[in-house]
Amino acid sequence: MPALTTGDRRAHVALEASRKLVARRKGVPMVVSLRGVPESGAAVTGAADARLADLFEDYHRDLHPGGADDEAALVDTLQAVAYDSILGGEKAEEGSSRMSPAVPTAPCDPAGISYAATLSDLRAGRFLRVMNYHNTPPSMRTELTAELRALAADHTLVTPDDLELLTRTGVWHRERPGLLVAFYEGYRDNYDVAAAACDEAGVVGWFFVCTAFMDAPADEQYDFALGHRIKLVDENPRGERIAMTWDEVADLHRRGHVVTPHTASHELAERVVTEEDVRREVVEPKRLVEAATGGEALCTAWLAGTRFTGRTAADRALVDAGYRYLFSNTMVQRL
Repeated sequence: MPALTTGDRRAHVALEASRKLVARRKGVPMVVSLRGVPESGAAVTGAADARLADLFEDYHRDLHPGGADDEAALVDTLQAVAYDSILGGEKAEEGSSRMSPAVPTAPCDPAGISYAATLSDLRAGRFLRVMNYHNTPPSMRTELTAELRALAADHTLVTPDDLELLTRTGVWHRERPGLLVAFYEGYRDNYDVAAAACDEAGVVGWFFVCTAFMDAPADEQYDFALGHRIKLVDENPRGERIAMTWDEVADLHRRGHVVTPHTASHELAERVVTEEDVRREVVEPKRLVEAATGGEALCTAWLAGTRFTGRTAADRALVDAGYRYLFSNTMVQRL
């Protein structure tokens, strides 16, 4: 095997650093395609945005020299790119980006996953930076607040209005690059710790909650989490409440944060087949969140980050229920 170059090492180091964040239940940066955006594409906001496409090309070649084109390979590359560009200090001087028209600017398939389509999205500016969090225990409070402050200093924190305007017009209308901060599952510590950190840092948080987790009796929530692949940390005590309450959901909305479903029971899209499945995992969570907040539950996400293809019962249910966006592993899709 040939020796790795400096560029090769950087790609591998960035991916490994991102994987360590995942293993430690820390915030994980990601870059995802935006699908359903007008084909004219969103104008990049400068060299920092344009550089992402260059990094994606370089890092994918270095991480997958055989040209792997599957979702797992693309997630690897996007994780490494996001780590370096959001947390790793990768900067670009104005005018330094190649900006070569390597691929057509419009993806061939709005739901398709491929290297060419992803690179096309990045070149055209059809992408979104995201920071993904899960557990946010009290021991993480100081670190999380500092991290969010740093992110807010370099980015515009994406609101629902920002996302709607971007996906409707294809143009990012803010001066600084956009970043969306997401918290998943609906842990109590997302309310107690993460929301407070967001408020201190001036960040709009997007809270994706599992409604059946919240509705489980407090002394059963620990076992519910274990049974539904909701990961816990040492500071999530058995026998005590570890999920949000509906009053807390309502308070998050009043404070300007986004609360939206992550299914009822942390479910896989492939398991939503029957009318009862649809009612339980798609329709009822939206109704419950909207009843608590008095607002619209705009988006959702499946366990394992399944994308919308338009071909399954679960996909049809999302559209029928009135969701406007689906967040998945490699893209945010406007439905």
